[in-house]
Amino acid sequence: MGVPATSATDSSSTAPVVRSVSLLQPFSWLLRGGRDLMRNPGASLFYGMAMAAAGTIILLAVASLPHLFTAAISGFLLVAPMLATGLYDLSRRIENGEPVRLVDSMQAWRANPSGLVGFGLFGLLAGTAWQVMSLLIVAMLYKGNAMAPLQLVIEVLRDPRHMQLFMAYIGIGGILAAMVFALSVVSVPMLLDRKCELLPAMQASIGAVSENPLPLAIWATIIMLLVALGFATFLLGFIVIMPLLGHASWHAYRDLIER
Repeated sequence: MGVPATSATDSSSTAPVVRSVSLLQPFSWLLRGGRDLMRNPGASLFYGMAMAAAGTIILLAVASLPHLFTAAISGFLLVAPMLATGLYDLSRRIENGEPVRLVDSMQAWRANPSGLVGFGLFGLLAGTAWQVMSLLIVAMLYKGNAMAPLQLVIEVLRDPRHMQLFMAYIGIGGILAAMVFALSVVSVPMLLDRKCELLPAMQASIGAVSENPLPLAIWATIIMLLVALGFATFLLGFIVIMPLLGHASWHAYRDLIER
């Protein structure tokens, strides 16, 4: 049974309603996301290549800064929902039977510039906060002398002396990631789809997580596993994985928020 969420549309609209979904619904989102990708592979893969390129540039920029390397990876993922706006628009157009063109999707932010730019600033703030916290964690708890990012990661994972650092990093990073996930799981596609403000969209997103904790925990796990696979392929996997997740996230929004 759905529960009302805070109003996220214009003053003439009713408040959105959060739906309950089945435990395995996230796999349906992936399937439908894959179909959207196959219907317009050119535009979808363009966004995948752009995200992979952006991730590569970010990682190269901090390659010689071990204390910022892993934070840069996490920070990129914190702002990824905003980068997927064009993919949401492609899925929306496919759903509505509208012409699906890359150039149109690249201007999707114009549908709700204040809300989407506001979320972009939120993502930037969250990413910056994580960078600062990551730097403080390493500065306070790291006792080695690794100079390369990979060397630092290996040392932290292998040396029992760094267990406190590892637990602090995972714990604080996990809490921040969970907060961002809860605030963004439906808010960005909702901002694109409706004339609503940022705060009500985030409240609706929190409502979706509260109503569906287990399905969305599965969804978050799927996202983490696919992203890990993308990094394991030196970001080449992102060319397909990011469009797949972007399209699937649109269908998650459609199932979780009643029209």
